[in-house]
Amino acid sequence: MSGFKVRPARLGDATPIVALMAELGFTGDAATVTWIVRHPEMELLVAADALDKAIGIVCLAHRPQIRMGGRVATIEELVVTKVWRRKGVGRELLKRAVERARVLGVKRLEVQTLSATALEAAAFFLACGFGTADTAVFRLG
Repeated sequence: MSGFKVRPARLGDATPIVALMAELGFTGDAATVTWIVRHPEMELLVAADALDKAIGIVCLAHRPQIRMGGRVATIEELVVTKVWRRKGVGRELLKRAVERARVLGVKRLEVQTLSATALEAAAFFLACGFGTADTAVFRLG
């Protein structure tokens, strides 16, 4: 890692995290980020530059699941600000999320991505050791 560190999110990170999400065209709010920071089944990590400014995040949600007979986890968000992409930030955030999932004894770790970014995201996740899954996602609303 060069020029950045990874740390747990703090309550004061809410506004910068919302700004990171906005770079990708997502709306969010500080109250939801605060909720996630405090939630017992959510892990939010921040990559910060030398001035402790948020340059990336990874959000890991974990919960028990009957079918898997234990805990499963999903990487809900993986965002790196544009100027810091392709500098190892996303890979380090993903590595930390995977390490945390192992500590939690997760039976399955999954990532969902938008179809609009699927090709770029697929190349990244495949290079990081993830494989494709035979699943379908259905959405209400």
